[in-house]
Amino acid sequence: MNLNKNYYTVQEVSDITGIKAYTLRYWEEKLKIIRPIRLNSLHRRYTRKDIENIIKIKQLLEKGYSIKGIKNILYSKRKEKEENQKYDKTKEILEKINIEIKQIIEELSKK
Repeated sequence: MNLNKNYYTVQEVSDITGIKAYTLRYWEEKLKIIRPIRLNSLHRRYTRKDIENIIKIKQLLEKGYSIKGIKNILYSKRKEKEENQKYDKTKEILEKINIEIKQIIEELSKK
């Protein structure tokens, strides 16, 4: 099986993860974190990120978590990642503003 593709069919994902296709569709509906693209023919195509999420879900189920518990875990991790990205972006903007202010002060002190 070629694991270097960009997109995978439901059968390929099932073979890779050991999860039945109907279970993948159920998880897709319930967890909303697996988001395969849909072709015009309505066939699903999963990304590597989808496969990673499926493997995480499988591992959490094996540890005894419920679907609701898994949903909370995955959403909290995604929200934390989004918050960190916002923080990093804000920090970057503030650093640029700081540099610009220093440049303005330097220019004004020359006059």
